Amino acid sequence: MTISAGHAAAIVVTSSTPLWYATRATGLVALVLLTLSMALGLLSSVRFARPTWPRFVTLGLHRNVSLLALAFTVAHILTSVLDGFVNIPIQDAVIPFISSYRPLWTGLGAIAFDLMIALVVTSLLRTRMSYRSWQVVHWAAYLCWPVAVVHGLGTGTDTPVGWVLLLTGACVAAIAVLTLWRLIRGWSARPVAATVGAVAVVALIVAGGAWLRAGPLAPGWARRAGTPPTVQTHAGAARASGADR
Repeated sequence: MTISAGHAAAIVVTSSTPLWYATRATGLVALVLLTLSMALGLLSSVRFARPTWPRFVTLGLHRNVSLLALAFTVAHILTSVLDGFVNIPIQDAVIPFISSYRPLWTGLGAIAFDLMIALVVTSLLRTRMSYRSWQVVHWAAYLCWPVAVVHGLGTGTDTPVGWVLLLTGACVAAIAVLTLWRLIRGWSARPVAATVGAVAVVALIVAGGAWLRAGPLAPGWARRAGTPPTVQTHAGAARASGADR
């Protein structure tokens, strides 16, 4: 992995406190756990089971991993709020698009957090809800995963780093493969819906790659993403070297 001098300077500038390191670390761990929860949910939806892996194991892991993902997300939010480098009040974590720091991308993080809470709550209350109500709310809450991925790529200062891109790509690939597998399994019952779904998955991956290349991986993303001028001033050395991240 090679990082240019400009990228390195920007990373140092935006990572000067232990809390900021913790924010980035807990965000990545939360993404991995949320991906695992999503994968287990997809396996559960097709009633996946093996003699050595009964279905109740999948359901139990899905619930516990979801709770763990929520815990790391809360830690991610708290460290972001407590860190003084960027001003992110606690309300910015739950109310979308009111943040002064990269408002769109931080707002997506707030949406992902709200949806994650809905996901965990519906999992815990499944026995007290009608199956139809649970299914509608629970599956709608799964939108937290793609929203969280876009939030991380759009607002993360580590997005250009090779291993972070590789980790995020692995998460996306895992969910894409499992989603396509689920669609293929249901093709005989709903061929049109399965075909449209498969095309949509592929199209979203292609569009996401194009956006990533033209957006977070392109020079000047910090300014275009909505980083406040005061924060950019602190990163003046990095901008002077030609890497405004």
